[in-house]
Amino acid sequence: MLGHSSSKAQQGVTLIEILVTMLIMAIGLLGTAGLQLAATRYQQTAQIRSQAIIQAQFIAEKIKANNSAASTYLAPDAYAAATLAALPADPNCGTGTSFCTAAQSAVKDMRDWRLSLQALPGGRGSIMAVTVGAATDPATRQIVVMWQEKQQYEVGTAATPNPDAAPTDPTCPAPQVGGVRCFTALVTP
Repeated sequence: MLGHSSSKAQQGVTLIEILVTMLIMAIGLLGTAGLQLAATRYQQTAQIRSQAIIQAQFIAEKIKANNSAASTYLAPDAYAAATLAALPADPNCGTGTSFCTAAQSAVKDMRDWRLSLQALPGGRGSIMAVTVGAATDPATRQIVVMWQEKQQYEVGTAATPNPDAAPTDPTCPAPQVGGVRCFTALVTP
């Protein structure tokens, strides 16, 4: 009888073990899915930041190649003002047999750069003269590539119900906009 009652006590234990195992597996799979989602988000952020660096290198190389017109490479706009409406007029040179002067080439470079920034989400750019104390360096330029990282600061979510709640990037030109990230580089031709 003793053997009979112990087998009765173990009935249903296997089912409980299976249920606990399934619960542990479900939690593990949810954790794995969360890690995969985070990895994808960080990969997208890294890709956008790489594109921002490429955009800064593009205009830096143009400034270095056309250093006689370095003073023309200025667009000291904050994020809100650096729109396509602020594009310089096309100098209509450099095609066919017409050649560009150094100043026209600088305007064309700025226009091409601002248009290429549209590949970034909310991509915009600014180029400013560098001031140290009261003196402005006539040749050195600060290049700022700006974009929106909406993966982290998506408006309308529980974490960020409005754009003013998104953190600002202190490296961006003032006035800073929530959710906008900036990459800054200095170039001296």
